[in-house]
Amino acid sequence: MQHCKNCHTQFQWKKVYRYLWGPIIKPFRCHACKQEHVITMKGRVMLSLLFLPATLFVLFLTPFQSIVLNLGIGMLFILIGSLLSPFIVRFKLEQTNQS
Repeated sequence: MQHCKNCHTQFQWKKVYRYLWGPIIKPFRCHACKQEHVITMKGRVMLSLLFLPATLFVLFLTPFQSIVLNLGIGMLFILIGSLLSPFIVRFKLEQTNQS
């Protein structure tokens, strides 16, 4: 799990997970020092790549005759990807423009 760049406090999995399912345009705030962090571009790409296996499985690799079974396994891939997402995504300090 990633740490705050300012106070080096480890981010909580639950708070990062909730943040990732909300509007990720606004910054993530450290619970200890209230410093704002944003997701890096590499982190956004990695987040989208977590859902690639489920998409490929449902669209192209449908080995079973049952649609329900194929969709169920695809949903299982999505669930596993979403649960791993807080460990994969990386944050950086937000750059504020102060004049």
